Amino acid sequence: MSEGELDITRIRNMGFAAHIDAGKTTVTERVLFYTGKIHRMGEVDEGSATTDWMIQEKERGITIQSAATTTYWREHRINIIDTPGHVDFTIEVERSLRVLDGLVVIFSAVEGVEPQSETVWHQADRYRVPRIAFINKLDRMGADPLRVVEQMKNRLTIPPLVVQLPIGLESEFVGVRDLVNRKKYYWDIDEVGWEFRTEELELSGEDLNYYEEMILTLADFEPQILEEYEEKGYVEPALLKKAIREAVIERKLVPVLMGSALKNKGIQPLLDAIVDYLPSPADLPPVEGVDPLTGEKIYRKPLDSEPFSGLVFKVQVDSESKKELFYVRVYSGRVRVNQKILNTTTGEEQRPVRIYLMHANRKNALREAKAGDIVAFVGLKNTLTGHTLSDKDKPILFEGLTYPEPVVSIAVEPRSSQDQDKLDEALRLLMEEDPSLKVRQDEETGQTILSGMGELQLEIITDRLNREFKVPVRAGKPQVTYRETILREVTVEAEETKEIGGSRHYGKVKVTVRPRERGKGNAYTIAVELPPDYEEIVVDTIKEMFDFGPLMGYPLVDVEITLDALYFTADTTPLGVHLALRKALMEAFQKAEAVLLEPVVEVAVIVPGEFLGNVVGDLKARGGELRGIDQATDRLQEVRALVPLRKMFGYATHLRSLTQGRASFWMRLAHFQPVDRKEMEDIF
Repeated sequence: MSEGELDITRIRNMGFAAHIDAGKTTVTERVLFYTGKIHRMGEVDEGSATTDWMIQEKERGITIQSAATTTYWREHRINIIDTPGHVDFTIEVERSLRVLDGLVVIFSAVEGVEPQSETVWHQADRYRVPRIAFINKLDRMGADPLRVVEQMKNRLTIPPLVVQLPIGLESEFVGVRDLVNRKKYYWDIDEVGWEFRTEELELSGEDLNYYEEMILTLADFEPQILEEYEEKGYVEPALLKKAIREAVIERKLVPVLMGSALKNKGIQPLLDAIVDYLPSPADLPPVEGVDPLTGEKIYRKPLDSEPFSGLVFKVQVDSESKKELFYVRVYSGRVRVNQKILNTTTGEEQRPVRIYLMHANRKNALREAKAGDIVAFVGLKNTLTGHTLSDKDKPILFEGLTYPEPVVSIAVEPRSSQDQDKLDEALRLLMEEDPSLKVRQDEETGQTILSGMGELQLEIITDRLNREFKVPVRAGKPQVTYRETILREVTVEAEETKEIGGSRHYGKVKVTVRPRERGKGNAYTIAVELPPDYEEIVVDTIKEMFDFGPLMGYPLVDVEITLDALYFTADTTPLGVHLALRKALMEAFQKAEAVLLEPVVEVAVIVPGEFLGNVVGDLKARGGELRGIDQATDRLQEVRALVPLRKMFGYATHLRSLTQGRASFWMRLAHFQPVDRKEMEDIF
């Protein structure tokens, strides 16, 4: 089918997401193979997976950047984004979910619902993304897919609907029993799994129980199902698929499929489910935005005839040309190469000089992109992740993206001072690629400080600087990025006078600072009428003061500042007000019982029972607060604890020595908590 003939109802914009090592990239690789997109299956462990194209991904056997690719199945185009499973790269998942219409969440049949799986699930809830589930690794020792289904019921927000059951488990896993089609699928013809055979499924025993449970559940969405079952003793697959599709799009159910991607079993039915159950762009409500001129809500339908609109959800530096690729989800209309469009976020006109359909890091040039497409533009200027692109005569502004605050920092410096400019330019490009990366100059040491979401992310950045950007750098040890806040409300009045160049600058203000609920962020209020030239200086000063806390100079969080009064005299000037406001706020923060906050991470360790005591004792020695110990599998325990992040550096290596390399762990930022005064002396 040619691109021109493709109806938007035959497009699926979907992604694969999971906890690290659940088999997400392996599933993607099999999907590309069975749809004919690639002719040899790559393997993650060999560094040959199609979507893990970065050298750092090949070496570590993990996904770092979300990769976009396109393939076809049953005359449908499937635009796929394979997302990372490691918590350090959660921003990649976040921005992918912002533009996807559907998601396949992959669970390991051994490890079950793991922490990052839950994180991804809740991210998908926030963006209202319909999803289906695939329980992978049914060939592995200890595989128990029905235990995973129970975990889904207990831990996740949308109830699972079992539509497949396994034929055998572990080394005897050969196929699945498909309840919807009443078929048995066997992958025992060849090792590649290209061909499979089917048998009729007789509904009895466990199969009948799960079939009737499916019927009763789906009858809520399609009453005819119950009538047909009572009349025939079964329901036609087409009617069941119609009801499942409706339930998935409404996010009322998550159909659960099963298989083993590594053993090439279960992928073709998963592809059928993507086509049958996940929505096309036309199945979803019109996308909401605002008119940038009036601020009124406006909508765009996913039609070629609508004005063009799209969202930039990812910026990537092309490894060959070093030009920036701007990944765009086109929500409405059409856009041609070299057509004038508007970056609504900045107000600047743009021209995409190239439009590409991406296959990981390979590009297929297009003449135009249209509603429903996920493509990459080349040639845009001053454009960043989260920016809206639209028809220049009918602009619309979409909601952008929010990014988590960094919690770990390292100092980097070029090995040669002559490379400083090259380092600055490389870091500028890397920040445009990854909005969770922050860069600043340390005023005391002159060093460049990189801040990000974790050790691994910063390790990858420094590796890319050395190899990809050819800027040799030295990196310091990781350091925690602290915050400061205040504990009580204080009101202060202050005035300041300064003579500069024979002119007198005077200002007098009254301000109140008060703590906000933890996690609410900063806010400010100007409770007096101000001339425009004074309002700008007041706002800039307040924002500047949020950046430097009174204790150690770390950024302030969860603080509200109110300008209660500004006293005008003949000598009052904007500079005088700026100086008075700085003085008042510094005094207010000092009086408001400022405290240092440190990041605390939730840690989950999967460990064999014989090493449980070692792990628990070590976490307690690190200042950890034990939150629970659960039975993960017959042989493995899951330990959950809250631990200060500063005590978790190098934990991966230490855990290997504690458990003879047989444990795995995961951690994510839980919250910031005050640092005890005695602890502050130890830290600093």
